[in-house]
Amino acid sequence: MTKVSPEVVERWGRALQEHRSARGMTQTALGRALGVRGTAISNLERGARKPSPENLRLLDSTLRTGGQLERLWNELKDSGQLAWLGKLSELEQEATSILEFQNQLIPSLLQTEPYAQMVIKAVSPWKPNSWVEANAKARIQRADRFTSASSPVMFAVLSTTILTNPVDSGPVMREQLAHLHDLISRGRVAVQFIDPGRHPGLVGPFKILAPASGPEVAYTESAYKGQFVDVTAAVAEFKLRFGCLQAEALPPGRSLVLVSEALERMNDE
Repeated sequence: MTKVSPEVVERWGRALQEHRSARGMTQTALGRALGVRGTAISNLERGARKPSPENLRLLDSTLRTGGQLERLWNELKDSGQLAWLGKLSELEQEATSILEFQNQLIPSLLQTEPYAQMVIKAVSPWKPNSWVEANAKARIQRADRFTSASSPVMFAVLSTTILTNPVDSGPVMREQLAHLHDLISRGRVAVQFIDPGRHPGLVGPFKILAPASGPEVAYTESAYKGQFVDVTAAVAEFKLRFGCLQAEALPPGRSLVLVSEALERMNDE
């Protein structure tokens, strides 16, 4: 029998609570519909009790989820972990779409290796070159998989700071901008630039990944490490935030012109 971690049971319980709340049902009402006490529903939602196959079918039917709770439980149980909270590289490969905002740097999937090395070295100057090179190579492997494939589709909103106050003004940045220009021109990624100021991007860099199956996931960056967010309401807020950023940003055509102009300035220097 597959061992199920407490984290998995708790995550499934949160999903049950979200579906129940969306239907406007109390724990007592849901319990009555299933022929159990309300405390049984509370135990499921708190992760104190695992759902049985019969529970799963009854819950999906009563809450009209379209089988989502049973599919989610099977996915989590079979993997032994939160399937969509795995490695970022796996999520990126399996996603059908990626929405990303960056306020200082070119998104990792769009980076060149010299640019990646420069950025990684800049944020961790105490690390040995071997560590920097290994991390840059791993990042570029992800980027190569993305650029050589036709999916996922990617929409990025970037701050114009990346162009007007670049982290480098030499050949590394010129190569990076040329690469970005090529990806945009080929239609591999849609990029919109937004001027710095008061906008929803002040929260910092983030991306939203939509897998082929399962719920959308947000990924936020910090000085320590990235954090995955899978709570439905929180992911919805990130999507709303991204939509607001797109509304304030320049259209893709004008954004491509900005990249061309930045390249021309660097070539003239």
